[in-house]
Amino acid sequence: MQTLDVGVRTQFNQFLQTAPSMFKMISMVIPSTSRANFYPKLDELPGLREWLGDRVVHRMKSGGFSIENKTFEGTIGIDRDDIDDDNFGIFNIGIQQLGKNAGDFPDLLVFGLLKKGTTTKCWDGQNFFDADHETSDATGKTVSYANISTPLTGETAGPMWFLFDTTRPLQPMIFQNRRDFSITSKTALDDDNVFRAKEFLWGTDGRCNAGFGLWQLAYASTRPLNAESYGAARAAMASQRRADGVPYGIKPNLLMVPSSLEGAANGLMKSDLVAQLQSDGKTYVTTSNPWKGTATPVVCPHL
Repeated sequence: MQTLDVGVRTQFNQFLQTAPSMFKMISMVIPSTSRANFYPKLDELPGLREWLGDRVVHRMKSGGFSIENKTFEGTIGIDRDDIDDDNFGIFNIGIQQLGKNAGDFPDLLVFGLLKKGTTTKCWDGQNFFDADHETSDATGKTVSYANISTPLTGETAGPMWFLFDTTRPLQPMIFQNRRDFSITSKTALDDDNVFRAKEFLWGTDGRCNAGFGLWQLAYASTRPLNAESYGAARAAMASQRRADGVPYGIKPNLLMVPSSLEGAANGLMKSDLVAQLQSDGKTYVTTSNPWKGTATPVVCPHL
C-alpha cells in the first residue's frame, strides 16, 4: 500500500501542477492565514501629484469587505478486491482527473464569480458590472460611469465578452488561498471505510475563495463584438478620472471571450482590415483595422 500511495501522490501532483490556469491573468493572488481576509475600501485609484501644502492622503477606509475562505473537496474510492487483483487502470485515470480538477478549481471560482458580476455587489455597493458606478469628469465633478454595455437599437444581444486592464499591481479579481489542495489516503486495513465497506479512499481538499477587485479595470458587454462596440468599450474605460480630474490612464490590454466569440476576437485583434460602420448608421465599409494588436485575445472555456 505504501508503494501504491506514493504512486497516487505522484500522479495527483503531476496533474495538479500541469493543469493550465487562466485566473492569474485577471486576479490578485492573496495568501490567507485566517478564516477570512478583510479588504479596506479604496475610493479611487490613487496617483502622484505635486506636493503643494499638506499631503493628500488616500485612506484605505473602513466599510470595505471581507472574503471568507471556504473548504472544497473531491474524493474517489476503489474496492479492496480491485486493489488485490491489481486492477489499477481506471483508478489511475481517476487520480489523474482528481489532480486536474484541483488544478482547474481556481479558474472555476474566479470565472464563475466574474459571470455573476452583473448581479453581485462589490465593495462600492453596486454590482461589479453596473451602469451606475462613480467616477469624475475633467473638473473633478462626480459623474456616473457604466462598465457594462447592452445592445443599441437594432443590435441583438450576444454572448458576454470582457475587456480588462491587467497592467497594474491591483487587478479586477481576487483569488484568496488559505490552504493548497493536497491528497490524503484512507487505506489502512483498520480504517473504518476499509473494515466496514472494503473500500480504499483518496481525497483532496483545499481552502480558498474568490472575490471582486477593482471594477475600474474591467468592462463587460453583450453587444455584438465588432469594431464599434470594442472601440466604445475602450473609450469608456479610458474616460475614468481621479477626484482631481486627472485621467487614471487606463489602457485595456486583454480581450477575453467565450469560445463562441473566438473568431470575432481573433479577427478584430489580428486582421489588417475590418468592417467599419459609417455615419449613416447602416452602411459598413471595409477599412484598415485601427484596433489590430491593441489587446491580447484570450478564449476562456469557463465563460
